[in-house]
Amino acid sequence: MFGPAMRRSVILLVSLGLFACSRDSETRPPEPSPAPPTQTGSGSGGVRKQQIPPPFDLKAPPADATRTASGLIYKKLASNPGGVAPKRNDIVLVNYTGWRQATGETFFTNQGRGQPMPLNLAQSAPGFTEALQLLRTGEKAVLWMPPEIGYKTPPSEGKAETLIYLVDVVEVQPAPAIPDDVGAPPAGATALKSGTKKEVVRAGTGKDLIRPYDTVAYSFTAWAPDGRMIDNSATRKKATTMQPYRTSVGVAEILTSMTVGERARFWVDAEKLVSDGSKPPGGIEHGTVCYELDVTQVTKAGREPPPTPADVAKPPGDAKKSPKGVSYKLLAAGPGKDPRHPTENDTVKVNYTGWTTDGKMFDSSYLRPEPATFGLHSVVAGWTDGIPLMAVGNRMRFWIPQELAYKGQAGKPAGMLVFDVELLEIVEQTGH
Repeated sequence: MFGPAMRRSVILLVSLGLFACSRDSETRPPEPSPAPPTQTGSGSGGVRKQQIPPPFDLKAPPADATRTASGLIYKKLASNPGGVAPKRNDIVLVNYTGWRQATGETFFTNQGRGQPMPLNLAQSAPGFTEALQLLRTGEKAVLWMPPEIGYKTPPSEGKAETLIYLVDVVEVQPAPAIPDDVGAPPAGATALKSGTKKEVVRAGTGKDLIRPYDTVAYSFTAWAPDGRMIDNSATRKKATTMQPYRTSVGVAEILTSMTVGERARFWVDAEKLVSDGSKPPGGIEHGTVCYELDVTQVTKAGREPPPTPADVAKPPGDAKKSPKGVSYKLLAAGPGKDPRHPTENDTVKVNYTGWTTDGKMFDSSYLRPEPATFGLHSVVAGWTDGIPLMAVGNRMRFWIPQELAYKGQAGKPAGMLVFDVELLEIVEQTGH
């Protein structure tokens, strides 16, 4: 509803906190650009990266190197049988150097940086996920990585190539254990209204279920059906805090089935986890996602928003329509003390609640300490068109077609939007 100028006054729909995007570029070795290294400094003929002599002939792995079924070749240079072995979802701190097999050029090294780099095995190219699980802390190895397993995403330009890495495993930061039933719910799991399955891991300490507009603090881990971890709140160093109504349909249903102190595991259709153009969690567009939530705190909302209207799906027969196409209906007339109508250039104070046509609330001023104040020139066209139809004190319901709302805008509520609006005051009137 609101334009950029009013972001301070009005909080719009936020993205799904439960599946925030992973910071791949900071947790796995960077994939080299397909182009050769370029110059630094003045003149030509130099190489940008620090050049490190390789420990072996890059084009001919030693005879005692090990080859796996995937095509990975590795040779340990230092062994440590007592070290910690990484698992597939762990974050591994490594020192490493990478070379291009075709040219022998060093395309990356963290030598001299003074600290190892984190490698998130859950988000890495398959070759790295496999290779690091073959090593332990304190071990060092050379890896020959064919392009089929060495790139998470093949380069869009240039030719994919075999790369060689010298890897020194420094530390393992363990991920949460993969549930035994990660791929499918157990027989005793209960079904929520939508079909999502739930198993209580630890009973809650609260008596009341979380409401859609309460503020919830929780930690979580999410897995693909094969056990690959697709998100984990621990990587962000703090709990996720969210109101259920601001999440996807699937997450909102899950959170509102829990109480404070509860820990539960869920199996939910990935399609229910996408909200208003957000990317699917872990790239999983279809199938089941398993995740575990631990609710640590619930802050109850001071005021409740209005219930979802019965006619939210479409305008009723007695609704009127503005020349621009906004349908509207008077819910309650004002006291008549201020009969003025605002113009499209005025600033107004309102209380409002907004829903999508499937009944999902996406915003409400009732959940904030003060009503919203904004200029009618700063909002979507449907509001600029509809609010001037109101007198001070009126309550109206508007059905705003997507062409006058957020059509084509990623991250915003889609389709026709429905608003209940109470015009409290014309704060600043520019003249009529």
